[in-house]
Amino acid sequence: MKKHKTRNFALALVGLLALSIYILACTSFSPDDTKILYPAFDAPSGAIGMAVYDREARGSEMLFLPVGYESGESNIVTAASILRAEWLANGRDIVVAYAATGKNSSDHDSLGVALIPWGARKPIRIFRVPNMKELGPFFMLPLCVAGEQVFLPSSGKGVARLDLRTGALTDHEFEDAKGEISLYPAPDGAGILYFEPGEQPKQETTFGRLNPNDFSRTPLMVITNEIHDQSVVAYDKAGRILAFLGGGDKTNGLLVLRDGRTIFARSLDTHGEKRCFGNAILAADGKALWATFQQTKGTNAMSYGLMEIPFSEAPPRELTLINDAPGQDEALAYYFQAAISHDGKTAAIPSTYLACTEEEFKPADCALFLVDLSDAKWKVTKVPIPMPAKRPGFTH
Repeated sequence: MKKHKTRNFALALVGLLALSIYILACTSFSPDDTKILYPAFDAPSGAIGMAVYDREARGSEMLFLPVGYESGESNIVTAASILRAEWLANGRDIVVAYAATGKNSSDHDSLGVALIPWGARKPIRIFRVPNMKELGPFFMLPLCVAGEQVFLPSSGKGVARLDLRTGALTDHEFEDAKGEISLYPAPDGAGILYFEPGEQPKQETTFGRLNPNDFSRTPLMVITNEIHDQSVVAYDKAGRILAFLGGGDKTNGLLVLRDGRTIFARSLDTHGEKRCFGNAILAADGKALWATFQQTKGTNAMSYGLMEIPFSEAPPRELTLINDAPGQDEALAYYFQAAISHDGKTAAIPSTYLACTEEEFKPADCALFLVDLSDAKWKVTKVPIPMPAKRPGFTH
């Protein structure tokens, strides 16, 4: 029998921050596409927070700078620099998740979640979610938001559901699951999808839909192909089309499935250079895949950009946004992720996290890159992200 355990979750109300601040597709377009959430540096502290770019006014303001609270103490400590944010479908609220840090290493498994009202003088609500699984992989994927609830991976084979209005936290254990379940948001923001690994030796993976109310699972397809990296998968609203990319030393290609059957596959020529992908998004017409990439150039230089990969024999189209950046770690690809506007006409990609990884990262490359996908030449607008004298380095 499935077990549910609901407990009251204490929430803290804090006043509105004067000027405010989000890392990884760390960008999120408002429902009307006029505003963009993205990670930026806080000038006084040098920490990373969440900023909002107004496309009509062509200006940014700080929205939220996360802080953590030491248990049993009054000391406030700066939260970790890794964050993820999403604009809720109602267009009136923003949710930001961040690693809650403290003086003790045991505090690193806590997650902070902030509900931030937009355009209204209401208090910010801050929640702390304990007993999280390893947080690193969590921040590689978009936030799983369904309505006004956030779904989070908890310990074991479980999932936690946080109600952003009441603060109630519900834990659910998938007792019949064959392995740890990975959660993904539905493209319409109203549901949750999941991957469930199979048993050895076949290791088939089930892709399906999770009911946000009772946690029941409805399988949509069984995947027999190996998924090397679940950070670069994309799917349609109905969950019938699934595409995923491989890169690095293992494979370098695109595979597209419909109802579990392969309908298209292609290799991607890297011209002898190593390529890794940051994230992938299915085009609105279902005929191509958008993906950010990192390509190694020589021994210790990398380029970063955006790629359109058609589901046909037409050649992929690449746009390099950053050239000759320092670094050799393929994990850096995850720090350069894109979001696509709801109308499909704009890609937004911040390089904030890349600027934290290397001291020699060029200030001119630290920006929110806006790519006009409706323009034949893919016109690029760079919104500068000023780098502080001391950046919040982090390990990956």
